[in-house]
Amino acid sequence: MNNVYVRGNTSIKSISLTRLFLVIPLIIYGFYKNGVFLYMNNYIGLLEMFKPLILILIGAFLGAIVNIIYEYIIKRRKEDLINTIFSSFHVEYGVIVACISSINTNILAFTICIFFIFLISKFLNNRINIMSVTFIAIYSIITLKNPYIFENIYELSKNFSLNFMDYLTGRAAGGIASTHIFLLVVALIGLHISNTNKGEITIYTCISYALPAIIYAIIRHINVIDILFLNNYMFIFTFVATDSVTSCYTTNGKKVYGILIGVLTFGFYFINPILAPFISIIVTSLLNNLIDRKVGVFSNKTSQIKGE
Repeated sequence: MNNVYVRGNTSIKSISLTRLFLVIPLIIYGFYKNGVFLYMNNYIGLLEMFKPLILILIGAFLGAIVNIIYEYIIKRRKEDLINTIFSSFHVEYGVIVACISSINTNILAFTICIFFIFLISKFLNNRINIMSVTFIAIYSIITLKNPYIFENIYELSKNFSLNFMDYLTGRAAGGIASTHIFLLVVALIGLHISNTNKGEITIYTCISYALPAIIYAIIRHINVIDILFLNNYMFIFTFVATDSVTSCYTTNGKKVYGILIGVLTFGFYFINPILAPFISIIVTSLLNNLIDRKVGVFSNKTSQIKGE
């Protein structure tokens, strides 16, 4: 019971609602940065100002719709509407995917990818991290015509030299609601207090990514801050890598899981910095049961040897 909350008595609904509540400050800031601020400075029109919220609401709505279709139509189950909407984590998945997506994301492409991938995922028995798969699909569709860029129209119009405080306060380019590091840390503390996050995964992922990244930055004389806070990485390590269903659940398994994601992310960084953490999470999520079993066996053997 102490290893992971989702294998205890905590419901999917309470976990999802808690995690979504902790994301709200990030969403508010994202709405200001990628909507209100741009409108007030005449970079976009009134309707465009609401695009950050529209993407997030679409993500949540489609997550709910997929659950309703699956439970009511496919499985023919008779549950009340609220329990049906939160019969899986897909509502949360939809919001998180929106948070890490660029403000330049095409709404139609976003909608199509989320609906069909989420629906297909219901038949895959939770074997792969759906948030990562969905983001990669959105990225792939968009890059067929245009480069995938996180900068909003204001950020594209100017040259910035960001310092550490700028990153902490969310001024860096990134997903529509994933750049404010200080608010992310507050959310992480809330996740820990409410026991609705596998915090070991986040910690070990961040450390195993940061250590080689810092060494590389020093050797190549690159700004280490840019590498550490690149493209939503901290947000991804907090909300995507720790997926309640497709990540490890044993104590030592979570540590190994996090280390693998961090190391792989650093390696894939040199191939595609935007997709690096998502590819790493997909690969590692496919191994989660194997990691838990092997680490568990090793831990038991070690305990037996110490006992002898």
